[in-house]
Amino acid sequence: MNTKPNIELDSFFENIITSYEDRIQKIQTAFQSSENLTESSYELFNDVHNHINELKNERAILNAKLCEAMSKTVSLRKKDYHNMMSDILNLIDEKESEAQHQFLIFIEEQKETARTLKNCLLGLNDITSHGIGEKITAIKDQLSHLSKQQETRKETVMNSYQNFQQIHQLLTGCLESLLKKGEHILVKDLKMIKDQIIIWNTCQQASGR
Repeated sequence: MNTKPNIELDSFFENIITSYEDRIQKIQTAFQSSENLTESSYELFNDVHNHINELKNERAILNAKLCEAMSKTVSLRKKDYHNMMSDILNLIDEKESEAQHQFLIFIEEQKETARTLKNCLLGLNDITSHGIGEKITAIKDQLSHLSKQQETRKETVMNSYQNFQQIHQLLTGCLESLLKKGEHILVKDLKMIKDQIIIWNTCQQASGR
C-alpha cells in the first residue's frame, strides 16, 4: 500500500490565507505575493494530481492482482469479477473527480483573489493622497471578506479530498486483506467488501460529507 504521506493541505491554506493586513504595509511585496499566490496554487494542484494518479495506480494494481487470484482459486471469470467490482470502482472514480474539480475551482478563485489584491493595492500607491485612511479601512474590510471566503472554500476542498482518500484507503485495505488469504479467498468475501464500502459511503452522505 502506498506509504507516501498525505499532502499537508491545512498548512498550505493557512499560509496563503493569513497576513493580508501585513501586505498592505508593503505594496511592492504584496504585488509579488499575489503573483506567488497563484503560482503556489498551481504547484499544489500538480502535487495533488500526481498523488491522485499514484492512488489510482495503486488501486489498479491491487484490483488486477485480486482479479487474477480469484480467477484461479474460485474460478471466478474476470468478466464476472469486474461486474461485481464496477459499482465500487465507479464510486471511487466519482470521488476522485470531485476532489480534482474542487481543487480546480479553488485555483480559479485564487487567481481572482490575486487580481483583487492587486486592484486594492493600486489605490495605495500614493500614500499622501486624500482620504488614504478611508481607503486603507475599505481595503482591510475587503481583505477580511476574502479571507472568510477562502476559509469556506478551504473547508470544501479539504472535505472532498479527505473523503476520496478515506474511501481509497478503505478499498485498498480490503483488497490487500483478501490477497493475504491466498487460496482461501471466497466470492462471498468480495461481496462483503462491496457491502462494507457501500454502507460506509451511505453513512458519509448521511453525515453531510
